[in-house]
Amino acid sequence: MNLTYLRLEAVRLFRNKRVVIFSTLLPALLVLIIGGVSVGNDPDARKYVMVSMALFGAMSAALSSGGTIAVERGLGWNRTLRLTPLSPGAYVLNKVVLALFVAVPPVVVTFIIGAAALHVRLTAAEWLLCFAGAWLSSLPFAALGVVLGYIAKPDSVQQVGALINLVLAAFGGLWVPVDLMPRVLREIARFTPSYWTGEVARSPLDGGHVDGQAVLVLLGWTVVLGLVALRRFRVDTARA
Repeated sequence: MNLTYLRLEAVRLFRNKRVVIFSTLLPALLVLIIGGVSVGNDPDARKYVMVSMALFGAMSAALSSGGTIAVERGLGWNRTLRLTPLSPGAYVLNKVVLALFVAVPPVVVTFIIGAAALHVRLTAAEWLLCFAGAWLSSLPFAALGVVLGYIAKPDSVQQVGALINLVLAAFGGLWVPVDLMPRVLREIARFTPSYWTGEVARSPLDGGHVDGQAVLVLLGWTVVLGLVALRRFRVDTARA
C-alpha cells in the first residue's frame, strides 16, 4: 500500500461533498423516519433499524468508490498509473482502504441519532461490536465498488451502483427482516453478501457476540471480489 497515494486520494475523496453528504444524511433520515415512526416504541425494533441503517450507509459509501474509478478510467488515468511504481495489488488495496474511510461517517452519525433521538441503549461492548460489524462489513462492498468501477461506464456507474445497493440492502434485511420474507426470497438472500453483513452487524444485539460463520463468509466474499477487482485492473491497464 502506497501511503502517499492513499493520503492524496483520501483528501480528494472527502472533497467530494456529494458522496459524503448523501451516504451520511440518507441513512440518518431513514433511521429517524423508520425508527421513530414505523416501529413505534419497541426498543428491540429500534436497535434493529439503527444498526441496519448504519450498515446501509456504510454499504452506500463503500460502493461509491466505483464512481471515482470509472471517472479516472474515462480520463485515461490508468495510462498514467502504468508509468508509476504503483502495483495493481497496491492500487486495489488503496481503493478498498479509502472506501473504508468514507464508510465511517454514516455509521457514526446514524448511531448518534439512534442514541439521541430514538433513545437506543446498548452496553459499551454492544456499541463497539455493532460499530465494528457495520463498518467492517462494508469490506466486500468496497471491493465490489472497485469491480463496478471497471465494468460500468462513467455516465452510468452511479445509477448502476445505486440499483445494486438497493437490491442488496433488500436481501440483507435492511428494509424487512429476512425471517419475514417468503421462503424463496430467504433462500436467495443467503447467497448475497448483504445477508451476511446484516448477520455480522446485528449479531451483537443477540447477546453481545459476533456470528463467526457470517464473518468467514464475508471474508470469502471480500477475497473473491478483491481478486476480481485485481483482474479487472490488470485487464484495463493492459488495454490502456
